[in-house]
Amino acid sequence: MWHAWLSLDRRQLLRDPILLMAGILPLSFMLVIAKGLPWLEYVTPFAITPHLPYLFSIFLLMTPITVGMMLGLMMLEERDEALVTYFAVTPLGRGRYIAFRMGLPLWMAFVFSTLLVIVFPVPALHRWEVFLLIITSALETPLMSLAMLAFASNRLEGLAVAKMLNFVLLPPIVLYFFATKWRLLGLMAPTYWISEAVLALAEDSVKFWGYWLGGTAYHLLFIWLLFSRFNRLLY
Repeated sequence: MWHAWLSLDRRQLLRDPILLMAGILPLSFMLVIAKGLPWLEYVTPFAITPHLPYLFSIFLLMTPITVGMMLGLMMLEERDEALVTYFAVTPLGRGRYIAFRMGLPLWMAFVFSTLLVIVFPVPALHRWEVFLLIITSALETPLMSLAMLAFASNRLEGLAVAKMLNFVLLPPIVLYFFATKWRLLGLMAPTYWISEAVLALAEDSVKFWGYWLGGTAYHLLFIWLLFSRFNRLLY
């Protein structure tokens, strides 16, 4: 069964340049990080090193979000072809279909994020706790894909929803430059919890555990709500 699923995924990636690019982008991010940041700090007077944890948190989020959107487009195409309904009434079942379909992308997001830690030049983040962040950030993959499935009825609408979902990166990107009291507004966005956990870990602050636990619970809540909506749409 795994072979059949992998074969289907491979055909979808090769025939669709959008999906193929979505799979290549995380690797491109890593190349930019590994080679671009040291060079940029060398040729400019701007000090990048103090902001490396912040940049790491953004790239850590971009990788699973990109993989999640790729997965969402693939599942929307399967729904357009009535494959989702077919799998739901087979012995595989709806729950196993979702778990089976999301298993490989989750593993991809975890591997990409682990490679990101290896190539990113932030010694303060080379600690075992960073793997907790990788696990939580990987939850962005099912979160993005389920959001697309819950609010888009076809692949074209899925592309529009994907563009809207890009705004989930705005709170951690923008609020970093605001005073602490204003940064609390970002707690409404799941991505903000991960970004703040990275910054707290880099500073060796106990706030890390609050942001990590809260962010993990927040992600799981959103995933459950979106899955419930998607589940109802199949009836």
